[in-house]
Amino acid sequence: MKLSNDEVGRRYGRALFEFALEQKQEQAILKELQELAEVYKQVPELGDILTDARLSKLEKEKVLATLTNSASKIMQNFLKLAFAYRRLNAIPETAAAYEKLYDKFTGTYDAIITSAVELSSQQVENLKTALAKRLAAQSINVTTNVNPALIGGVIIQVGDQVIDGSIATRIKKINRVLLND
Repeated sequence: MKLSNDEVGRRYGRALFEFALEQKQEQAILKELQELAEVYKQVPELGDILTDARLSKLEKEKVLATLTNSASKIMQNFLKLAFAYRRLNAIPETAAAYEKLYDKFTGTYDAIITSAVELSSQQVENLKTALAKRLAAQSINVTTNVNPALIGGVIIQVGDQVIDGSIATRIKKINRVLLND
């Protein structure tokens, strides 16, 4: 049974994170993975090139050597392992999985706040403080969006958790209650 890149990424990301944690290099490895993921973003077919039969093994090793020449020993060994198992096409997924584990370890959360109108910096800070307290988080990274259809209030999304405090949703609930009676 062939594993998807997402599953490979989760497994490799977890293994790399656990090893980096043991070596107390979790932040340095995160930075290296993010840089590598950026290379994959700029050259989307790189993973496939390093995995399929387009290049000879020697040519692939040269490309890999170029990618790892300034990398840490941990990252060099990890990439050699991924190369040996033909998993270099799952590096973006590995980086994403590693980053999620790192964020969980450091108590960092990403939040998307959607409001009917542009929020002031003070309002955003107040929401960040309240979220940090509610989630027992060390840090909250916030992205704000404006959606006038909300009429008022905010919708906050953190991971798969949604806090809907919009006026539009309240009106819909009232309509449902009134129409069902």
